Formats: sequence, C-alpha cells, structure tokens
Amino acid sequence: MKTAAKVFIILNMICGFWAILPLVFGIIALKKLKTATKKDELTTTAVLTLLFCSLIGGILMLCLKDEDLAPAEQ
Repeated sequence: MKTAAKVFIILNMICGFWAILPLVFGIIALKKLKTATKKDELTTTAVLTLLFCSLIGGILMLCLKDEDLAPAEQ
C-alpha cells in the first residue's frame, strides 16, 4: 500500500505541476513516507496530502499500518 500511495502522489504532482501546492506537499509526503517508522508520524502529512495533493494518495497514507513502514534504525 505504501508503493500505491507513492504512485498516486507522484501522478498528481505531475498533473498539477502548474500549481505549487501539489509539488510542495507531494515532496514532503514522499520524504515522510521514506523516513516514517510509525503511523502517528504520517497523520498530519497524510491529511495535508489528502487536501492539497492527492485524494487517493492521502487516503492510502492514512490506511498504512506500522508494519508497512520502515523499521526503526538502531
């Protein structure tokens, strides 16, 4: 599901390239998806992505489980 969220965010960044908000929130969301280790870290970013970048990508980010995210570095 993490990969599907990334795909939808990238697609909407490409389609909305003329507006600055999808680009900004898309980049932030992709970086956060790469580094997040818990679902709680993604909630705010997912809601902002849902509103300003990608409806489906934001919903998929909200549906992610802790197991789908990167393991904590030791």
